[in-house]
Amino acid sequence: MSQTHHSLKKDLTKTVLLWSTSFFVLLGIIFSLSFNTLQTYILDLMADQRLHYQVHEFAKHLDEKDSTSIREESDALTQDSVISAILMVDASGELTHISLSKHQKPKLELNEPLRIDTLHSLIDARSNLHLYTRKIPGHHATLALVLDGTPVTMTIFSTTAWAALMMIMLVLISVKALHYSLRHQLVEPIEQLREAIEDQHLGDDAIHKLEEDLPEEASNILEFFDQLKHSRDDLRSHIPDLMEALPSCFWWSEDAKTYRSISGKACDLLQISPGDLEGQEFWHWCNSSAQMSVNAKQLNRAIAEKVERLDFAYQVNHHDQAHWFGESITICYAKDGSPETIYGIINDISARKNRQQEEAERLELMHRLEATGTLVGGIAHEFNNALAGMNGNVFLIKQNTNDEGNLNRIRNIEELIDRSASIIERMLAFARKRSSRPSPVHLIPFLNSFHTTMLPALPDCTRLTLHFEKNIEATNPIIIADQKLLQELLMQLVENADFATRNVAVPSINISLDLFEADEEFLHKHPGLSSTATVHLQLHDNGCGIADDIKDRIFEPFFTTREVGQGTGLGLSMVYGYINQLGGAIDVQSNPGNGSTFHVYLPCNNDTQTNKHEDTLLSGSGETILVVDDDITFRESTCEVLARMGYKTISAENGTEAVNLYEQHKEDIRLILMDILMPGMTGVQASRRIRKITPDVRIIFLTAYDRTQPLEPEVYDDNAELINKPFRISVLSQAIRKALQHSAIGSPDKNDIGSAS
Repeated sequence: MSQTHHSLKKDLTKTVLLWSTSFFVLLGIIFSLSFNTLQTYILDLMADQRLHYQVHEFAKHLDEKDSTSIREESDALTQDSVISAILMVDASGELTHISLSKHQKPKLELNEPLRIDTLHSLIDARSNLHLYTRKIPGHHATLALVLDGTPVTMTIFSTTAWAALMMIMLVLISVKALHYSLRHQLVEPIEQLREAIEDQHLGDDAIHKLEEDLPEEASNILEFFDQLKHSRDDLRSHIPDLMEALPSCFWWSEDAKTYRSISGKACDLLQISPGDLEGQEFWHWCNSSAQMSVNAKQLNRAIAEKVERLDFAYQVNHHDQAHWFGESITICYAKDGSPETIYGIINDISARKNRQQEEAERLELMHRLEATGTLVGGIAHEFNNALAGMNGNVFLIKQNTNDEGNLNRIRNIEELIDRSASIIERMLAFARKRSSRPSPVHLIPFLNSFHTTMLPALPDCTRLTLHFEKNIEATNPIIIADQKLLQELLMQLVENADFATRNVAVPSINISLDLFEADEEFLHKHPGLSSTATVHLQLHDNGCGIADDIKDRIFEPFFTTREVGQGTGLGLSMVYGYINQLGGAIDVQSNPGNGSTFHVYLPCNNDTQTNKHEDTLLSGSGETILVVDDDITFRESTCEVLARMGYKTISAENGTEAVNLYEQHKEDIRLILMDILMPGMTGVQASRRIRKITPDVRIIFLTAYDRTQPLEPEVYDDNAELINKPFRISVLSQAIRKALQHSAIGSPDKNDIGSAS
């Protein structure tokens, strides 16, 4: 108790002294700041009272021409320690009478005759002196009073010191009184409470008597403790029933070595009766001294480190079958640090362990598939490069022959190239860990089924409608696509629309379908479109819309405006990649606050709609194009194809050579065809170096890898285009025309762009 009292006494004293010191420091600051004002106020008050009385007295003496009385009264007044001098000034400003205090140190030296302005200078030189003047009524004389502020200062300081001393004595007395109150009102009741709590044999009568003697607050605490004590006793009495009701095997021990009691679940889980386990060493039922030793070491280490909770798992063989058990142990310690009571719960976790093992096997298989996918991606890259070179050379051969037999053989080769490209696409689909099975898809029944499937997945307040344009049902449009991937594409667009309409009172999403015939201008805008005959799929919502400054970035990988954890930014980029993979195009129209409309154009595969533009080539007008690729076959065939199309070419086999050649011919080069993956400096790295020279140079990136996978941001730049190998020569010509048109808009002094051949 003395230790508790000393601690509380020390803390209380420290707190009181801290606040008292702060208070005195604050008073000292206020006193120092206001001292001069207080001194001046007192002196002004004294001077005003003295001058008010004295000018009337001196006026009487002047009327009677009694100079003797004036001198006697002046000398008497200067006996006051505050009054240093009394002077009379005539109308000319000269001193006619002077009475000086004999107690002034240093003495004020005034010699007659002396003018009033000289007196002001003398008084100002003495910081402790203050001059006050007042006209004598009825006369042309002025009474001057010189007061000494030193006695006033001493009086103020002495009075303040006595007051501070009294306050300090009051604080000390208060601290002592608080110490006394603290001991009798808090420390002693706490000690009585502690003794009552520690006394395990204290009866109810003694507790009730103690409650009456203690203060109300301590009595309430003791009453609450008594209730807890009774609740604990009741709980202990129900422990056997609780143990039997638990689905797990529950045990407890008082000596940290043997089982004191164990629930009846031991028969089912441990294959032994509870009576046989009571008094036995921990884990005796395992029938394995090695397992007992391992478990005991874990428990002893936890006790040594004063750990209160221990969880571990172990395997036991019962009747030639392996069982996994999970055990959770709670250790309660006494005041001396020794374990007082230990509780344990044992569960059979064999099923969970088996699931974990199966999950580990699936994870290993997934890693193997990932490694296989990486290998397949590399193989596909090499095949696509080879097919791209073959495609260019076949095109050149086709341009140089008119023999119908040779043309048929060339068409057969082109079909083989297309078939090989399809095989490569399926390999890339495998590399993405998903199966891609392109097949004819009848859009009308497909969209009806999709509409029915999506309705339950949307909020009840969201209205999802499907609309077909007039006569389209009779046309029955068909596209070639993987139905599962196409459904995921639409689900991604609907999910984005649903997110955009969450804050709208009446959310609405509309899907419409019609036919669209692409013209040359549209093909120039979307060079990846593989057919003029397309189906036009629109998805409109009445949501928040898309801001103009981010509209051009929504198809970039990892770009998202959602909060962290609500989206990865890959959804629309995958949509964009798969639509391009199908030879289609996607566009978006949106205004902030007015919703968004996504336009998807896909090649129509109906037999009556075979108006292809795959052989439509757009010729050039002698523009210079830099071709960069490490595959010599592809590079040489591409340069020759471009020459046939009317372009001049410069070739480079790697990124470093491309940068050097661009520095030499930057005034002539209008466009760059850049392979992305090359040894040494990659195509993206080379493009960064080149754009430091000419920031707005147009670049068409070429890749033999999967176009649906995220690439570097530079690939999606406004001055860039991406084409997947192998590609149709017509697709290349369209992309070149589009790039040169954009270049011409930014550089009007360049040559005009050629027209279609």
